[in-house]
Amino acid sequence: MIKLNQLFKNKPLIAYLLLVVTFSLLFIFVERNNEKLFTSDLKVYFEATRDFFNGNNPYVKPYGIETGFFKYPPTTLLLFSPFVLNSFGFFQFVHLTILVISLLIALPLFKSLLTNQFGDIKKNTLLLILSFIVIVIHVTRELHLGNINLVLLLLFILGIYFLQKKKGLSAMFFWSLMVILKPIMILVFLPMLCWGYIKEVGYLVVFGLLYFILPSIFFGWNDNLILWKDWLQAISAHGEYLRSPHSLQYLVQTYVGFPQSWWPSLLGLLVLLMIMVLERVKQGENFKSFFIWTILFMAFIPNFFITDTQHFLLSIPLIMYLL
Repeated sequence: MIKLNQLFKNKPLIAYLLLVVTFSLLFIFVERNNEKLFTSDLKVYFEATRDFFNGNNPYVKPYGIETGFFKYPPTTLLLFSPFVLNSFGFFQFVHLTILVISLLIALPLFKSLLTNQFGDIKKNTLLLILSFIVIVIHVTRELHLGNINLVLLLLFILGIYFLQKKKGLSAMFFWSLMVILKPIMILVFLPMLCWGYIKEVGYLVVFGLLYFILPSIFFGWNDNLILWKDWLQAISAHGEYLRSPHSLQYLVQTYVGFPQSWWPSLLGLLVLLMIMVLERVKQGENFKSFFIWTILFMAFIPNFFITDTQHFLLSIPLIMYLL
């Protein structure tokens, strides 16, 4: 990572930071001035959490908008529990600040990882700014809806950073948080199995068990099991009320004529897995190869699952590598 005393000597980084901060502040100001800063997704987290701590089931009704069902695991109710302490306006400010800070950190940190893996790219002074321009439309939607994809992006990059440093426990802590916030991120773990990160997978299993058991400490074992059952029912109904024109299954249905099904996504995943295994056999234990395949599976997530368009923010590590 870039040291603090080097910050003011790094003009491309300063330009990127100023661009992101200026753009974000201007966008939030304009949205708020026009009464369009809805942050509908944040409202779902906020209202579902408060509803739950008032004794109600957060998985049975929408919050804010028609499709605003709470689809996050029961453990996240504990993570979101501070919502009961203050108003929505206060936490809207806090949440947007966290999103902007995540973006400020994520891309420069990933650029430093690219430098470590693939040589000196400091001459590419426009990489950060160009990368931001590529995803800016998704950034606007992320800020408008108040989702957590920029947080997921930062957690993913922190995990890669600590894996590169061979600090598996720290890496898996960040990746476990990433998955408990949005379980669709589990595809990122597939290269770990292929490259033999058995100890790290063990850490993930331990974290997963802790996240599963943790709500029972506060709510009791039976209520915990009911919560997890209701969550599974909530995510199983996800595809019934939400459509994505960008998923493989939608594209195959539209342009080939096959009915909506999971097989195009599963076929695409199978092809990626086969190519990955062949490359793993050919190149052996090569962290660069693991690095590339991890960011490739990260980018594949919005194509596999039915998601909103801002989830394509998860593609930016692959895009930066290609740039």
